[in-house]
Amino acid sequence: MPLFNYTVVDAKGKESKGAIQSADARTATAQLRLQSLFVVKIKVNGPDKNTGAGEGLSKDVNFSSLSDLLSVPARDLVFFFKQMSFMLRAGLPVLQALQLAETQNSGRLKNVITKMIKDIETGSQLSQAMAKYKEVFPLIAVNLMVAGETTGDIDAIFDRLATHLEKRVALKSQTINAMIYPAVVVVAAFGVVTFLVVKIIPAFAKFFAGRGRDLPPSTQFLIDASDFALKYGFYILGAVLLMIIGVVVAYNQPMGRLKIDGFLLRIPVIGKLLTHGAIAELTWSLSMMLRSGLTVFDALKIASNVMANRLISTKLKAASALILTGRDMASSIKTPAIPELVTQMISVGERTGTLDHVLLELGVFYEAQLQVGVKRLSAMIEPALILVIGGIVGFVYYAFFQALFQLAKG
Repeated sequence: MPLFNYTVVDAKGKESKGAIQSADARTATAQLRLQSLFVVKIKVNGPDKNTGAGEGLSKDVNFSSLSDLLSVPARDLVFFFKQMSFMLRAGLPVLQALQLAETQNSGRLKNVITKMIKDIETGSQLSQAMAKYKEVFPLIAVNLMVAGETTGDIDAIFDRLATHLEKRVALKSQTINAMIYPAVVVVAAFGVVTFLVVKIIPAFAKFFAGRGRDLPPSTQFLIDASDFALKYGFYILGAVLLMIIGVVVAYNQPMGRLKIDGFLLRIPVIGKLLTHGAIAELTWSLSMMLRSGLTVFDALKIASNVMANRLISTKLKAASALILTGRDMASSIKTPAIPELVTQMISVGERTGTLDHVLLELGVFYEAQLQVGVKRLSAMIEPALILVIGGIVGFVYYAFFQALFQLAKG
């Protein structure tokens, strides 16, 4: 097994360095957490850079086969977490619970459970077995399991993970469903405009050109616009595609993603919805981790690795470092990307000793705000798009009949 060099901080804030042998960086980190040490940095010692070198828990982990790179559907993972929670509450040991879960699952998840059983039979802890399958078990699940093994509340950890994952899936579904109808209307609008430009308006132009008469300004504008679109349409489409490719390439770069995520949060209406969704997920995650026994430092560090928005993620990573200097959580996470209400309520929670409860209530509040915002956005977009399409079609009819009336008068 490779040797990893690490930098850790103990519960008193004292920093120390050392080395540990482990299968990968995530398993090494789990072993150190069992010793109540907070990992600041961990990297492989030697030329083998594919065994988990990197900082903290955010680097890739090797897998033994191509199938290990496949993810498991969220609904299957929720079912597995609920199974484990129920069987452990019933008094079954972890190994027997996994063996029963193996018979109730299929596909990729069953394969992973089988390997986890072998790991536990050879002496590994459950968190260490889970840490080998990053593409199946979220980072937050592995770290919560470490805390659960320390406190003996593994059944509660599985139950919280199932609830948390269900909320994440529901949150994502709400956002996606809200965008489906507007997307369909936009595609329909594009199809209508394309049909008018390619088929209808050129036929008008040909009909009126044979009359040898000057056309009304509105009709002439319509024909000129159609000619321009037909002549330069492919160039315009190519430019749009290049812009999209450029945005995708930039988004895959750390600095580019940071700027794009920050820009998305500033977009009117859309940015507010994205903020509400991100804050709901963040506060739920932090509440669950704190209730499970993780420190604020660990909770912020893990949250920084699981948040999708890079701007918020970067701020959380910086906040975790500020915690080690003695700062409170409220002042550490203060940033324009996080609403003032969140920092104020967190400050209240820290003063009263109810931080985990306050964070949970914030998650419920921002989930409700997201639902209201999604409904409001749908209500705004639907009539707006209908007006745009109706306006385009109405203008075509107006230009056409205006030309016909002029010809009839002549």
